[in-house]
Amino acid sequence: MKHKYSTWLLAFLFVAGVIVIYKTVDNFTFIFDYIGKIASALSPFITGFVIAYLLNLPIKRFQELVQKAKPTFFKKHSKGIAIAVIYLLALLAIIVVIRLIAPAIYNNLYDLYINRNVYLNLMVQKLADIEQQLGVEIFDKQKALSSLQNYFKNIRLSEFGKYALGVVNMTSGVIGSFIAVIISVYMLADKQVISASVKRALNAFLPSDKVSGFIELCARINFIFSKYILSLLFDALAVGVISTIIMSLLRVKYAMVLGLMMGVFNLIPYFGAIVAVAVSVIITLLTGGWFQALWVGIALILFQQIDSNFIGPRIMGNMLEARPLLIIFAVTLGGGLFGLSGMILSVPIVMVIKMLLSELIASQEAKKGVKNE
Repeated sequence: MKHKYSTWLLAFLFVAGVIVIYKTVDNFTFIFDYIGKIASALSPFITGFVIAYLLNLPIKRFQELVQKAKPTFFKKHSKGIAIAVIYLLALLAIIVVIRLIAPAIYNNLYDLYINRNVYLNLMVQKLADIEQQLGVEIFDKQKALSSLQNYFKNIRLSEFGKYALGVVNMTSGVIGSFIAVIISVYMLADKQVISASVKRALNAFLPSDKVSGFIELCARINFIFSKYILSLLFDALAVGVISTIIMSLLRVKYAMVLGLMMGVFNLIPYFGAIVAVAVSVIITLLTGGWFQALWVGIALILFQQIDSNFIGPRIMGNMLEARPLLIIFAVTLGGGLFGLSGMILSVPIVMVIKMLLSELIASQEAKKGVKNE
């Protein structure tokens, strides 16, 4: 009799599971809309978490420096002092960007946008000259020109300008950002309390002998991601600033925009730097001629080599220890599946997978008594 009831119970659970799956699939749009509303309501907390995550490592490093100070006051309040100093530096950087850099970038973009047809026609003419010298036709120039012109017609730079110069009233955005900053401060200040609460919850639902290993694994994964993302951002900032200075010294017309592009594209390992240098050379060729483009190409390639071999590794601290082929594989796969965000995040994800696989293989080798030579 008990077996009979068990069979009916399993059948009931199976049917209920099928119904739940069917209704979930049937209401995907409603579910995603509802999730979107929840995410929108919690956006200050999500933004605050991102801010806290990015600033956690600099605050931790600065706190260690403050704790080395002799006065007891600094040691006692090291966390509060570190949070205050890092946030003040971040605020200062934001003010500099808004007051000085953003208007200059907008002016560069606006001028480039206004003269887009002139540069597109000039590019077609230069391609035609190259084709005439080589005696071959590379591609249909008029069709490509028409496609590019139609693409630029859909871009309304005037709307971007309103946001860049602060013309549009963004009260709600400012309030949301202020709340997110406050939340991030509380997250950083209560980091130990939050960690203790999470550990307590894990101990309540998981075996005690598994909790320590799980927390250690999460800490290692977090270290890889935080160190990689921060080092990538610092390297991109360095590349953007130095590239802007180099092109300004070479009197490139759109040095500010091209320098910004160099920094942003540098976030994409390997491919980003190549694409950014190529675009910079092409735009310099259209605005300044062959001679200036040649010097820009040489200067940027040399700088990219310096960054790849000295600046980048010094900032990153050689922490990933990844072979170039593995990084190229990760970037290609991540970009193909998830676009730009996949290109940026694929490397640390692949490194975490590599770490887990290496430990699994090492564990199996130890069980079998295999020596790794």
